[in-house]
Amino acid sequence: MNIFSGINGGFMKKLLLSLCLSSCISVLLSAASIETYLDNSTAEKLKSKGSVTYIHSSGDNLLALVPDCEYSDVLKKNTVEKTEGQVPFTAEFLYLIPKSQLLENSSKNDVTIDDVSVVLRSISKMEGMRYHFKEKKNGDVLYKSAYTIDSLNSDKRIPDQIEGSADGKVLYCYQKDHTYGDIKYILRYHQNGDVVYANFTTTNDLSYVGIKAVEQGKLKLNVLSIDCGDSILFYISTDVDAKKIPLFNVRNKIEESMTERMDAIYRWFLLQFN
Repeated sequence: MNIFSGINGGFMKKLLLSLCLSSCISVLLSAASIETYLDNSTAEKLKSKGSVTYIHSSGDNLLALVPDCEYSDVLKKNTVEKTEGQVPFTAEFLYLIPKSQLLENSSKNDVTIDDVSVVLRSISKMEGMRYHFKEKKNGDVLYKSAYTIDSLNSDKRIPDQIEGSADGKVLYCYQKDHTYGDIKYILRYHQNGDVVYANFTTTNDLSYVGIKAVEQGKLKLNVLSIDCGDSILFYISTDVDAKKIPLFNVRNKIEESMTERMDAIYRWFLLQFN
């Protein structure tokens, strides 16, 4: 016996229409999710090209591509205070990454914000990260060593702190950098709902060819990731206030170095879901 035989035909039509409309609305909301966080112009560029880059021409701290979410204000305040007579550099990178791309070689069925949170705390997996692909086919090793440390006053290596939510966590890491040598960072995390945000701030002076290039705290990296259903909205910014070096174009060197690094972080992020 047909279980629907006793149900009024008109009611069934209304029920099916309601379900159809609900499904259509769900699809539309999913497709419009990017516009929830970005202005229309940026959203259209991102959907068309997959990425948007903004290299600031001056030393302003007015970040332009930050997605509008609960951590936007915190991120915008995590910029470096510029000093007159120094060499400022700020750059922003925004990517729209289809989850299908992240899952191509993965045994996982989905990518969640918790998965992204784990990746952003997996400091040891940054070891061997490569960059300079434009100059060399296989690039150079960016971080010869990379790991979480017990504290800024200690060199003791500890396991990556990937359990549970990242929200409110403060971690410390060490990296043996290709250009700047020994670097220690303080890492601050926020996580809630579909958003995870991390700020990396240097805690020691950085030197280039034996000359102090960046004072402690004068290099900051921001990483913000938002789960948009079928895709991940991935934002990175780098902010530096470098010292002038006589007879040397610091601005060009910083721009080359930092844009290559942001590209390396993006490439590395894509590989972490395999």
